[in-house]
Amino acid sequence: MIRSSATVVALAAGRSRRLAPITTLASGLELGLTIHVLEGDRPGPTVGVSAMVHGDELDGLLIARELVTTLEPAELAGSVWVLAVANPLALEGVSRNTPVDMLDMNRLFPGSPHGWLSEQQAHVISHEFIDHLDVLIDIHCGGTFPWVDYCYVVNDEGLSRAFLPELLYQPADPYPGTTATYAQQRGVRCTVVEIGGGYHDQPVHVVNGVRGVLNQLRYVGVLEGGVERRAGQRLMRDLRVMRPRHGGICVPKATLAPGQVVPGGTELADIVSPYSFEVLETMVAPFEESIVVLCRNFVTRIHPGDYGFMIGDGATASRYED
Repeated sequence: MIRSSATVVALAAGRSRRLAPITTLASGLELGLTIHVLEGDRPGPTVGVSAMVHGDELDGLLIARELVTTLEPAELAGSVWVLAVANPLALEGVSRNTPVDMLDMNRLFPGSPHGWLSEQQAHVISHEFIDHLDVLIDIHCGGTFPWVDYCYVVNDEGLSRAFLPELLYQPADPYPGTTATYAQQRGVRCTVVEIGGGYHDQPVHVVNGVRGVLNQLRYVGVLEGGVERRAGQRLMRDLRVMRPRHGGICVPKATLAPGQVVPGGTELADIVSPYSFEVLETMVAPFEESIVVLCRNFVTRIHPGDYGFMIGDGATASRYED
């Protein structure tokens, strides 16, 4: 039996909140997690939906809110646990990293109760949330400026496909220390969703995100009904994160969209000095068949090493036949 320090607050029938403490801040305020639990009256798996591991990725929180407010426990077989804000201080600071220690929490799982604050948070998420799950759906997005749309294939390809993205990515060397790597080690079926960002068509991404998660719930048997499929889905195996060497303002050359294919050498954006207005560098598509995965469509501030674009290699990608 899993030991827990969480407090359970009962709400309406089949609904409760688990409040899991993390620590006390220097201000004296208590820091903790809020996990929404929707419990069906029939047996089935426990599915976790998490968002806001990175505090500048608002779309996941909006998708989580829609799920909590619209799912009916009586329709569920098993339960759905929703951790809408995995990193509360990062949400407050609109920051990818935890403001107190400026660490990326999604490289630190399973964390430590004796480490940096980000490690303490990761430890609580690991043991108060992920350890209770059979399935994990971790939702991310492009952040404040970029727009992205794809799913990682981790240990259940069908689960990732059921979110209905056009693009999927199966890396040869996954990032260590993520929610997904910990879940996989625990035998939890999981996927990582990347959808939206940059305040670009936000309502559309929320609708698509909710539709995708509901389809995943049907795939794992928590909801009744047939599993929707998307024709023409593409699996990428090589993906390049394009980060500028110089900071300044990122001036896109054209409006792009995830899934779009451009020829190698296509100019994507200029990095321009906001002081001299000279072009410091030009970012270009790296592959002969370059699949746009993440892009910037507005003039934005950019730091050296920021996510500028993500481009998949069409030569090593494949399409699903079914």
